[in-house]
Amino acid sequence: MTKFLKGFIAAAIAVFAWSTLEITGSFIFAEGAGPVSVLSVRFLIATLLFGGVMLWKKQTTGENLFLVEKEDRKQFLINGVILAVHLLVYWFAWELLDPNLPVIYAIFYMYPFVLCLISILYYGEKFSNNRKLALGLGTLGCMFAIELIPTFSLEGLNTKGVLLDVAACLTWVAYLIVGQGIMKKYKPLTIVFYDFLQVFIYVSLFQSPMTTLSEVTFNGLLAIAYISVVASFIAYFCYWIAVKNIGATNTGLVELGTPIFGVTLGYFFLSMSPSLWQIAGLVMISGGLFLVYKEKQV
Repeated sequence: MTKFLKGFIAAAIAVFAWSTLEITGSFIFAEGAGPVSVLSVRFLIATLLFGGVMLWKKQTTGENLFLVEKEDRKQFLINGVILAVHLLVYWFAWELLDPNLPVIYAIFYMYPFVLCLISILYYGEKFSNNRKLALGLGTLGCMFAIELIPTFSLEGLNTKGVLLDVAACLTWVAYLIVGQGIMKKYKPLTIVFYDFLQVFIYVSLFQSPMTTLSEVTFNGLLAIAYISVVASFIAYFCYWIAVKNIGATNTGLVELGTPIFGVTLGYFFLSMSPSLWQIAGLVMISGGLFLVYKEKQV
């Protein structure tokens, strides 16, 4: 297996894991849990999972993945803070804009464009015509696949929610840029463990543990446990493996494939038949993904 194929597959697994957030997140909010409660419980579970794996690695191989050199600790702290801010604004935006999921996703799906723009203008990354076309096809295809186009709705739309979603888009770009620099020296397990630990600590400061316990029902806890394992532990680990192997911009382009899994899951498990516009969008996204893989430019 080539390095690019490994990264491409890892990104696809992460995208599949995140595609289940739409239904699960709305269900958790309907159960009465607020964003702070969801994030604190979610990242406590995920941090324990990552820490457990790292301890197992240390016991079996002697490799100490907990070790971070003194000169790199500032970068780790910055990355963790950025992720915590991203998650807080994203989930508050979701709570404010729900049930208008097309708008939530449409704003966030602009992050690959912003990331590519910064990478080209600031970091001098080379960007072939095929990747430019893939970015255009993927972004426009997403707008059709999530039904922002042509059936744009004002339902639940509010300025605060939109601004928070824009902030979530920009902070995710910052998280990837800083994290990609750390990735040159450390493994994904180390990066994600300290990111998640920081998120848990920072988010937990926003409310008392008793409030969190009172908001999380049994069914809500099961749903949070699910996203802790699937949309956190698996998704973030695979995502950073992808970044390490194919770079942040390519990983972002692959993430534009999220609607492929979302629409497919909706069809098989929720009896939701895709419209012709959605199918057209999925075809465009698929074309973009094909170009990314064909080009293999890192």
